[in-house]
Amino acid sequence: MKDGGTMIKTTYRANVAKDGAFWLIQIPSLENVFTQARNLDEIESMTRDVISLMLDIPSDSFDLEFNFDSQEESLSKTL
Repeated sequence: MKDGGTMIKTTYRANVAKDGAFWLIQIPSLENVFTQARNLDEIESMTRDVISLMLDIPSDSFDLEFNFDSQEESLSKTL
């Protein structure tokens, strides 16, 4: 905990790559944890769902950092 009683959230990095019609999402810090999304708008929710299910924690109890790797698109986004 930080001073003042605030919790420090863990940040999970997700590697995202376009593969055909889907975006494949891997969380390197969690062994064998993968998911996919149909479009960019689903990436955050799908990533939060898989992490919260695998770790049995609330989906709003952590932060996410996305690293996009695609020939069509190259961007990095922190949520």
